[in-house]
Amino acid sequence: MFLLLINGSFTPNTAYAQVLERVPERAELASRLAELEAIEADALTAEQASDKEALEAALDAYARLASVTERLAALEARIDQAPEQLARLERELSEAEEESQQLSVADLSDRPLDELETLQTQAVVELQQLQSQLAEASSQLLAAQTLPERAQQSIAETLQRAESLRRQHDEREALLSDRQLSALSDARLIQLRLERAVAEREVSFYQRELSANSRLRELAQQRRDMLLTQIDYQEQQLNMLQGVIDRQRRLASEQAIADAARDNPLIAAGHPVVVQAQQTNESLSLELLRATDRSNSIVRENIEAQRQLEHVRQLQRSLNEQIDAIRGSQLLSRILREQRQSLPPLAARRDLQDEIADLRLKQFDLVRQRDQLRQSEQFATRRLEAAGVEATPGLVDSLTRLYQSRRELVEQLEQTYSSLLSTAIELQLNQQQLLTITSELRETIDEQLFWVANSRPLDVNWLRQLPHNLRTEWREGEWRAILPTRWQGFSWEVLKGAPLVVLSLVLIGLRRPIKQRLAKLHSQIGRLKSDTQLHTPKAVLLNVLLALPGPLALAGVGVGLLATAEPLANSVAPALLQLALSWAVVAWGRRLLVDDGVAVRHFTWSPVYTARLRQLLGGLGIAIVPVIGIAALSGEMETPLALRPVALGLFATGLLAMSWMLAQLILAHVPVFGVHLFRLLLGLTMASVPLFLLGLVVWGYEYTALRLIGRFAITLYLLGLWVVVEATLVRSLAVAARRLAYRRALARRHAQFQEGAEGGLEVVEEPPLDMQQINSQSLRLSKLIVLIGFSVLLYLVWSDLLSVLSYLDNVSLWEAQEGDLVGSVLSISDVFTALLVVAITFIMARNLPGLLEVMVLSRLTLKQGSAYAISSLLSYTIVGTGIVMGLATLGVSWDKLQWLVAALSVGLGFGLQEIFANFISGLIILFERPIRIGDTITLGNLHGTVSRIRIRATTVIDFDRKEIIIPNKTFVTDQLINWSLSDNITRVILTYGVAHGSDMAKVHQLLRQVADENPRVLTDPEPQVFCLSYGQHSLNFELRIFVNDVMDRLYAADEINGRVDALFREAGVRVAFEQMDVWLHPDQGEAVNVQSAN
Repeated sequence: MFLLLINGSFTPNTAYAQVLERVPERAELASRLAELEAIEADALTAEQASDKEALEAALDAYARLASVTERLAALEARIDQAPEQLARLERELSEAEEESQQLSVADLSDRPLDELETLQTQAVVELQQLQSQLAEASSQLLAAQTLPERAQQSIAETLQRAESLRRQHDEREALLSDRQLSALSDARLIQLRLERAVAEREVSFYQRELSANSRLRELAQQRRDMLLTQIDYQEQQLNMLQGVIDRQRRLASEQAIADAARDNPLIAAGHPVVVQAQQTNESLSLELLRATDRSNSIVRENIEAQRQLEHVRQLQRSLNEQIDAIRGSQLLSRILREQRQSLPPLAARRDLQDEIADLRLKQFDLVRQRDQLRQSEQFATRRLEAAGVEATPGLVDSLTRLYQSRRELVEQLEQTYSSLLSTAIELQLNQQQLLTITSELRETIDEQLFWVANSRPLDVNWLRQLPHNLRTEWREGEWRAILPTRWQGFSWEVLKGAPLVVLSLVLIGLRRPIKQRLAKLHSQIGRLKSDTQLHTPKAVLLNVLLALPGPLALAGVGVGLLATAEPLANSVAPALLQLALSWAVVAWGRRLLVDDGVAVRHFTWSPVYTARLRQLLGGLGIAIVPVIGIAALSGEMETPLALRPVALGLFATGLLAMSWMLAQLILAHVPVFGVHLFRLLLGLTMASVPLFLLGLVVWGYEYTALRLIGRFAITLYLLGLWVVVEATLVRSLAVAARRLAYRRALARRHAQFQEGAEGGLEVVEEPPLDMQQINSQSLRLSKLIVLIGFSVLLYLVWSDLLSVLSYLDNVSLWEAQEGDLVGSVLSISDVFTALLVVAITFIMARNLPGLLEVMVLSRLTLKQGSAYAISSLLSYTIVGTGIVMGLATLGVSWDKLQWLVAALSVGLGFGLQEIFANFISGLIILFERPIRIGDTITLGNLHGTVSRIRIRATTVIDFDRKEIIIPNKTFVTDQLINWSLSDNITRVILTYGVAHGSDMAKVHQLLRQVADENPRVLTDPEPQVFCLSYGQHSLNFELRIFVNDVMDRLYAADEINGRVDALFREAGVRVAFEQMDVWLHPDQGEAVNVQSAN
């Protein structure tokens, strides 16, 4: 029955009907599946498991086939009913328009206030419902507008799937035929037939939807127009109701005031107490009127906030659907820009919270007054007694009636304030929600617009249409609409820019005194007694004043146009303000680079170099004018640049010229300051940004390029300011260092003069200005502060665009699978974040340890080498932390990374054992300091002086001036002699042998005399002479002396040996030589002594 129902609705000769001819009914398939499910899973054969899976897929295909069939039937019903619905919507639209014209205040004025407030609540609810329906109708209209693209893509994909299923079906049939198996009962073949039937039915649905799209789009458009008219009528009705309610509330307040101001005979008599009470009542009456007006105003604001809140909520619900429906389409860009313009402005009442607090205080005061007025007669009596007046019955009665009227006023005022307070709180909550949702929507829309092309790429078709676009732009271009001849509605508000123009004229009149002051500052540069650190900042500011007249005048015109109510003038004003800023920056930079200007006199830059920079900066200023102007004006124009060839040509020319000028500016630094690879690459990257922006425009990403251009220009201004500030800082430190050196020189001369070292006071010549005298620590610290400051400024410039980078989280590169679940997704944002972490790690590892040493460690009392060890450990810690964070950003979590680290640690511990041993030994040497730089050591056969200690190895310079690199492990594990670790005093032992029979006392005296005469020999400890042995050939004496330096050991031994030889010769002391006896034995064996000789 199911198959007959499906086939009966359509032509039986279709491929769809042919596919289903030999498919069993759904009940039969369900019965076969139930039989297989009754078997235990472990008992199923491979064929049965395969059949079970195929049957489950076949039943699922049956369900999808039914769903597609129902959708197709519903579509056919909508198509059949479309003409009738169109006619009905036209009638309803006409009736709604007539109804909106028949609104009358007279119909509402006679109704009571409670009924009007009920009608107002109903009108607000109906308006919210209409807005919900409008959001739904807008989504349907958008779906109809984007249907051709989606349907064509879906048809192509479905046909491809159907063809694949047909091939699988034919292959399966051929296989069954070869095996002589039945095709009617094969589960896999049934599944393929049903899947193919679903694909065929989906193609039919998409084709029918595409063919009827124009009629359905017209229906959605008509329904949307009707809802817009109903919403407009409902808003008018709501405004009218609110107006009537406002008037009735005010009339009620006025009536309450009139009731309270009943005639009192004692007022005419002018009794002071009664008059004062009546004045208080009148004040409360005026306050009641003000509170009523304020309540009406708050109610209106709250209704408007509710309307806007409902609008943005509907927009938020439909936004994601729109993005998914037409992602990547140019239509999406246009729709998103329209929706962005329809968002309410982000402006909340800042004083609402204070007003709510004031209302609570007023309510508290009113409650207190009402409690005092409960017993009016007693209160009147007490009031008269307090005033010292006799309480006559008539006076008490008059005051009692006044206090009763006041109580009525207080109660009415309390009710009004209570209503006002609740409405104000509700308004505050609605505004907060409105701000939150609007901000989220604005961020989402900006994110999508930034990454979506809003125009077609400039391809061959664009070149073919170029002549037509040129004619259209010249005849009907939007540039004609912004000409001053089209402006209307000027008012005196335009004079708000006059103060800037007047200031510009004043600066023009002061140019001569400013130039004279500037020349005086220049003449004092380089003179020690007149040059100060403030000379350069003053000169820079004076150049700012000289460069400002023109930009100020242009900015004044822009401010004046911005203050007017003329929309066309308002669209031109931002462009004028941005051009004024660009003019000011370029003019100021060129003023600094004039001949004999700040750059030459203060910064000591080469005149040829500054002349070249001034020329290139002027070219950059000219190139940036069309770029900034067209970018600012294009933001208010609906026509893209691709359809405005003249504007596009000027824009592209300006970007190309900017790129060329920036590259020349960067390359001009190389001959003067040398090649700094990082700065050169950074500068060339900045020079290539205009080319990148032009590429975005060519590829259709015009909105993205226009948003980046203004921020890029401000970035260029900040970089130029950075150069000036850094150069000013360097010169200020140089001047400070020079003056400090001069004061120290004067102090030394004064001390010498006081001691009489010089016969007279000589003139101290001024030392030349030398930039190398700058204190390096102060310079690094100052540059760091400047870097942080400009980093904050650059962040403020680009911060509003950082949110669009969250779009990169949706662009995944690959997914890591963990079993049946998705483990993690790696996106482009993760890759960029990892690269940023690596870059920051590199920068911190290079600069942070040195900065720590300059700012902290240099101020602490640390042993030599400890600061280097701390800095080295910090560098390794930064690198290790950066690597872990970078890997974590790429999806390598710590629970996985820790095993990798552990495995690497074990592997490296064995494979790189010596390197790790040297590393740890280096830390021990640096902290325990068994050796120091400058120590003289002996390590095995090596003698030398330690010149450098690093983490891995230590450098020793031996006495042959050879640098020997020794691994640190050797110093820890081997025996080391440090001749100067704790005391530089060392002992030298000199040995002498004299002949037997020499005068031992004389030898003692001579050796001690030689030790005492030598200046290298210390007296404490004193020299010692000992006769240690009575040798076979000589009497052996030792001279033990102590020297103050290791290098004195050799010199002292040489000098003492020479002196000992001379004194021994004079005293006749013979130095013993080794004796040898020679015996000759004849053949008879008798020994004969031939000669005995020494």
